[in-house]
Amino acid sequence: MTRTATPPRNRNFRLPTTFFRTRYPDLGFWLSFLLLNFLLFAPLYLLNREITNFLPLPNLADQNPLQAARHVAVWRNNLDIFRLNLELLLLVSLVVVLTRAERAGPSRFFRILLVFVYLAALIYAVYESVTLSLYQVDPVFFNQFKLAIDGLRLVSRHLHVSLGFYAIATVAVVALIFLVVRTIGFMLNESRLQSLSKWSLAGLSVLVVLTVAFAGRYRADLASPKMAINSLVSKLQTNIILSLQEQRKIAAMDPSTIGATYDYSGHDLIEKPNIYLIFVESYGSVLYKRDWFRDAYRALLPELDNEFKDHGWHVTSALSEAPTWGGGSWMSYTSALFGLRIETHPQYLSLQDLYQDRDYPDLARTLQDQGYRYVHVSSISTELREEQWQKHTNFYGVDEWLRFEDMDYGGATYGWGPAPPDQYVLNHAYYNLVRNAVQPILLFFITQNSHYPWTPLPELATDWRSIDDGSGQELSAPAPGSVPLPALRKHYLRSIEYELISLTDFILESGDDQAIYVLIGDHQPQQVSRHNDGFDTPVHIVSKNPALINAFARYGFEPGLTVSNLMPTIRHEGFYSMFMRVLLTEYGQGTRKLPPYLPDGLILENETRLN
Repeated sequence: MTRTATPPRNRNFRLPTTFFRTRYPDLGFWLSFLLLNFLLFAPLYLLNREITNFLPLPNLADQNPLQAARHVAVWRNNLDIFRLNLELLLLVSLVVVLTRAERAGPSRFFRILLVFVYLAALIYAVYESVTLSLYQVDPVFFNQFKLAIDGLRLVSRHLHVSLGFYAIATVAVVALIFLVVRTIGFMLNESRLQSLSKWSLAGLSVLVVLTVAFAGRYRADLASPKMAINSLVSKLQTNIILSLQEQRKIAAMDPSTIGATYDYSGHDLIEKPNIYLIFVESYGSVLYKRDWFRDAYRALLPELDNEFKDHGWHVTSALSEAPTWGGGSWMSYTSALFGLRIETHPQYLSLQDLYQDRDYPDLARTLQDQGYRYVHVSSISTELREEQWQKHTNFYGVDEWLRFEDMDYGGATYGWGPAPPDQYVLNHAYYNLVRNAVQPILLFFITQNSHYPWTPLPELATDWRSIDDGSGQELSAPAPGSVPLPALRKHYLRSIEYELISLTDFILESGDDQAIYVLIGDHQPQQVSRHNDGFDTPVHIVSKNPALINAFARYGFEPGLTVSNLMPTIRHEGFYSMFMRVLLTEYGQGTRKLPPYLPDGLILENETRLN
């Protein structure tokens, strides 16, 4: 029997882990530590990479040496990854000491503790990055827990993300956890730690001493992601304190002060024009502020202005500061309707629960007292449960809903929801509910086709009736994060152009010449705008009554659709009192002095602002 010879083993070959452990234990230890440390700061960097330098280099031209050193070693606006996590350093150092002292039991305990603390820090880093980057608010558990639960339900219902996407995401998360655990195990291998050189031990000791001294000096600031050293414990402590403050603020809401503030009894409208309050989803002032939007946006507005002028319409515009950024439309339009700044989802939910069996004296109910019928249009094809509809009806005091099922629509649906083209929805609402109405109408609608991710988008139709072609095609929005940023910007700009053109056509062609149209953005668009773009959104008021339009000038409004003042002159929560004063001044006859204009809305007792 012939036996095949076994080739000689290459004694110089080593697996990477063995290689680092036996030949370069210091290099393997420090590379693993730095990888784990920098990973904790990667989410915030990645979500802000367009406005962040990779390296934390100071601007030596604008800073003296002391300022430059502080920029690198203490605090900087640049959201780079070159920072240090306090808990990771301390726990790793403790395991090194215990291992070299051959304290197996305590060493094993702190190894396990390090895994759990690190994973908690990584989860918190992702959570913090999302709140700071996508919504421009501080991480506060009380505010974001319920919003996250409800938001996930909305995303799953309206974006129709495939099971494959969830499967891939789950696999990616599990793989990341596996790699993290393996990297920690690789870094803290006993033989490696026993083989660390005196230089590594000395360097680790110096790093611990300097870090502890830094933490003692700046302990109140270690929760800020802009500090050179961050602490998970400090972040959790700050979050819990803010959560308790928010909880107390909501508990202090007192409805007894609201009725007296928004009391328009004794004031009667002699003329009662139909009022269209149309919130344009994601319509933000970023359109004025970013190069990739500015020129096209500024070119479109004069064209639409000329169309209005040619048909005898007058327009005035301003910027209004919204209470939310990048999302939370319901908080934004409720703030405008209620004259009350609603910044958080728990605040909204508490207010909704508080006003189920009592009426909030909002803009709609004030106009209902003047004889208006309140119509609320909701075009999303995914319907709420009936008890949810009833809760919204009680809260907003709606007289009549126009829902997707009421439209008997059989054409294509688009994007978020998905929903029919807004062009179809508004015209359908006018011809079926407004045109032949006996009472004056307050019609509320928030557009859907300009909702993130702004694709797919319908084409404008010459005849809105032709949109209902019976195709029944459902063109759902792509999965979050699947559209590259340059394409996302193009989709956003196109969606705003679609909305403004279709709204202009609707106003010009509907024939409701006595009406007042209010077009207002709900918040800045997510992902294609940044914090320094501000919270402000455009507001346009359109009417054939020049005196009415001119009356808004005292509140900072400018003639036409374009604004030259890129600072907000009103707030969403101030809209209610402003609009009622102008409406009653131009169309009313009161026996009492008008209630005051409240630019900041109603400030509830014991309420403090967070911004």
